[in-house]
Amino acid sequence: MLTGEQSNTRSITFIDTEIEPNKGKILDIGAIKADGNHFHKPSLADFTQFLRGSEYVCGHNILNHDIKYIGKAFDDSGINPSNIIDTLYLSPLLFPTKPYHALLKDDKLQTDDTNNPLNDSIKARDLFNDDVASFWQTDEALKELFWLLLGRTKEFGAFFRFVNYSSTAMMPNH
Repeated sequence: MLTGEQSNTRSITFIDTEIEPNKGKILDIGAIKADGNHFHKPSLADFTQFLRGSEYVCGHNILNHDIKYIGKAFDDSGINPSNIIDTLYLSPLLFPTKPYHALLKDDKLQTDDTNNPLNDSIKARDLFNDDVASFWQTDEALKELFWLLLGRTKEFGAFFRFVNYSSTAMMPNH
C-alpha cells in the first residue's frame, strides 16, 4: 500500500547565491518563502535570521555549490541538514526528456550581467513546484520504484519527506 499527500504544511525557503569565484566571497544571497516573503542582500547573519522557522531549504545545485558558502546559516537557523532539496537532481529524474540542468536566465540581457539570486530563488521555487506536480502525476509503480531506490539518499530523501511520500514495500538497508 502506498501513502502520500500533496498537501503541505511544511515550511520551505528557496535560495540562491552569487559567489565571487576566486575568493569564495558571498556577493549576494536571494531567498523566497512560500508566503512570498523574500530576502536579497549579502549578509549571512541577516540570512540566518530570515531562515528561522523554515523546515526545508531548496535550491538549484545547492548540495554542490551554495551549501559550501552558506551552510552555516542553515545550521544556525535550526534547519536539519537532511532537509535540503536540490532541484538539480530532481528535474532530470522527473523530466527525463527535458531535464533542467541549469535555471533559465531570461532576466539577463547580457551574458556578462551578474546573476540575480532573488530571481534565481524564484525560478528554483517554480521548478520545484513543477517537480512536485510531475511526481504526483507519475505512475504509482514508478513513484514507488523512485522511493525504494532513492528514498534514503542525500540527493532525494528530503524531497520524499517534503511531499510525504513513502511505501510499505520493504526498503533495502544501506
